[in-house]
Amino acid sequence: MAKQSNPKGKPAPKTGIARVENILAFMVAGFLISSVLAVIATFVYAATGAETPTVGQTTFTPTMAVVALYPNIGLPAAALSIIALLIVSARRRAKENK
Repeated sequence: MAKQSNPKGKPAPKTGIARVENILAFMVAGFLISSVLAVIATFVYAATGAETPTVGQTTFTPTMAVVALYPNIGLPAAALSIIALLIVSARRRAKENK
């Protein structure tokens, strides 16, 4: 099926399911990349001789506590986003095959 275009020759903007799939895919990439960067930042922080940031310590900055704990939230969120992307994609393909 050919892409629809507007009078100026530009492709029509994506709507509906395709847009949701793009959003979910970029969410997955964002969660994964930011979580990996947070892990690397925590390793670098610990390698500089500072204490390893954990909950309850007061000798490090509160920012490092958030950075150290972010992968605990970001990685599961990425996994849930992948599952949602798979469900949306499967529903779209099933709808197209009807």
